[in-house]
Amino acid sequence: MQEIDVLLDDKPELSKELVELDNRNRQAHKELQVYNDTGNFVFKHPLALKKKHYEDSYSELIAMKRTKPSAFMKEVTNVTQNIRRIKSRLKNGKYKSDEEKQAWEDNLLRAEIRMTVLKEIIRK
Repeated sequence: MQEIDVLLDDKPELSKELVELDNRNRQAHKELQVYNDTGNFVFKHPLALKKKHYEDSYSELIAMKRTKPSAFMKEVTNVTQNIRRIKSRLKNGKYKSDEEKQAWEDNLLRAEIRMTVLKEIIRK
């Protein structure tokens, strides 16, 4: 334990990582506890949230590909442009607060998940 304390004193960024990992573990524990109690996820943990976005996008885009192929192809272009636009805004600091930055990062995550789903559907 003393070795860990010395290491954390020398490299404070490791302590931040340790705290973030502890928070994720607590979120995962709460998520799984609620699932055990109710049989449903609350989608607070990043992995559960990511899976939910993936499944929602997948079902929506499969239906779009079957019924409106032209709209599906436009969606590919739109998602690509959205990812580029969001990355540019984050890189250039075009946000007014930390909450707005977090919202942009959440939007980027959703857009990247959607792009992954699009690529998977096209590949099939």
